[in-house]
Amino acid sequence: MIEKPPPPPPKGLAPATDLTLIQHNSLGSWNVFLSLFTSLTEGSPPDMVLPQDPPSSKGFLPSFSGFKSFAPPVPRPRVACPICLNFLRKFTVLPSFPPETDDFLTLDLFIPQDCFGTTSPCFMIGNAYARLLSLFPHSVSPESSLLELNHLYLVTGDFNIYNAATDPFRLLPSKEERESAPFCHRASDLGFTLLNTSGVYTRFPFSGASRPSAIDLAFANPHMTAAFRSWEASSLPSTGSDYAPILITFCHPLPTTTRPDHGGKKPTGQASQIN
Repeated sequence: MIEKPPPPPPKGLAPATDLTLIQHNSLGSWNVFLSLFTSLTEGSPPDMVLPQDPPSSKGFLPSFSGFKSFAPPVPRPRVACPICLNFLRKFTVLPSFPPETDDFLTLDLFIPQDCFGTTSPCFMIGNAYARLLSLFPHSVSPESSLLELNHLYLVTGDFNIYNAATDPFRLLPSKEERESAPFCHRASDLGFTLLNTSGVYTRFPFSGASRPSAIDLAFANPHMTAAFRSWEASSLPSTGSDYAPILITFCHPLPTTTRPDHGGKKPTGQASQIN
């Protein structure tokens, strides 16, 4: 007698015990984007990738086996989120695109059973590409990206801002300080934690005339901070971009929970508060 395999678990009923993300600015380059995804073919794939400036053709993003992409419905999306199909089979994901900007998206993930040890039935992830503009400082505002929520929220992106918490040796010109201050003040007021490791650069300009910087940031609100495990900007291979691909991991805060092993790396989380 042949036994039927057990049915797959219904969406939204699995617990969220660990989460692996990759953040990367792709420079609008197909070669960079494909290089990143080719490097992910070895080992377990990440749950989702959060690219800024992904390549596109007539509004279509490049596809990669095992992932489904979400992006704003515009001819030239500046942000996207390819999600692993295994993740989508377990959880319900609802993308949202705020009307005030095309450079930001959010994903609501519905997890009613044990969402990183909290009673919240969902958490939200945001991806921003705050481009510098001539009339306004950035294409994404602090109010649009640093949301005040009563459940778990993580936002990553190329914010094009500078802060002593990420780059303590940088002397900020008054213009950079003015442009960065609204983000830093709002993050501090709402209790966000900056997940970047202080002093670790995320961008290395091809031109030797510019110094490295740390403008690729990840913020977690107070509900999400307890699940943070690590932030690494040197564990993934170069993609040909002057931005480093960043690996961010979260896990259940209880010590008895089995945590993912990403290449034998030890936890490197050194989150800091924004001043």
